[in-house]
Amino acid sequence: MASSKATSEKVKRTALVGLGVVFLFAIVYQLFLSGPASKPKRPLPTNTATSASTTNTNSSASAPQKKQLGAAAQQEALMQALLSDTTPLNLRTVSAGAGKAELGERGNIFAYYVPPPAPPPKQPDPPPIQLRSVQPSSAVAGTPRPVNLVVTGNKIPADAQILIDGAPKSTKRVNDSQLSAVLAPSDYSSARGMNIKVVSQSNPKEDSNVLQFVIQAAPEPQFVFRGRLGALSQPASNYALVEITSTKEIKRVKVGETVLGIWRVDAISADAMEITLVQNDIKRRVPLQDKVR
Repeated sequence: MASSKATSEKVKRTALVGLGVVFLFAIVYQLFLSGPASKPKRPLPTNTATSASTTNTNSSASAPQKKQLGAAAQQEALMQALLSDTTPLNLRTVSAGAGKAELGERGNIFAYYVPPPAPPPKQPDPPPIQLRSVQPSSAVAGTPRPVNLVVTGNKIPADAQILIDGAPKSTKRVNDSQLSAVLAPSDYSSARGMNIKVVSQSNPKEDSNVLQFVIQAAPEPQFVFRGRLGALSQPASNYALVEITSTKEIKRVKVGETVLGIWRVDAISADAMEITLVQNDIKRRVPLQDKVR
């Protein structure tokens, strides 16, 4: 009796151990050996007739809704695809199709080469001698007086010489920053521009920048000589009749007086009058024109 009872207890313990092993194996299988996706459940059987009638009843009503949901799903998928592409500078392009948007080919929006701008041309080095000004800066052609030019600059060497239009001129050193040279009346007898430059006599490479000296054209009389009044035997007391070009006004002037405030009357004859531009001592001869009618 005791022996059968012991045997029964042994069988129970063996069965419990077997169940524990099976339970442990089931847990290990579920955790490590089975795939992430579970098998789809078998659909519950339904009444074929009832399902078919329900489908037929709702198919016509749900068709527009399905089409609308399909278009919305496509737009949502397109948006998600665009947002999911995070490759730098490599964006998807969207091309408008026939009533729908489609993904285009991938492409770099900066996939074209733009050459860099050409570097600016190198500026020449400034000359060793830097001239700042020339005084006076201009003269009137035909003035019968010499002009004393004074050139001002810096870094002027002791043996510097002034060049006018490339020709050296007799130069005087005024101080460390100034040189002077004299222009004769024949040097500026016609209107033009003259180039002023300074160069070292011992080293021609030690030169300066160029300054411009302007020779202006001399003004011409703005009136005409119309006739003379007075006796030929008394020329000093004679008068000249002149017509102002701009106003056609007739004026009477005698020797020593001025016309328009700038032309001095020097002499009056039967066929001409001699005048001088007061400011520049430039002389002109005004011939007799047709008499005033």
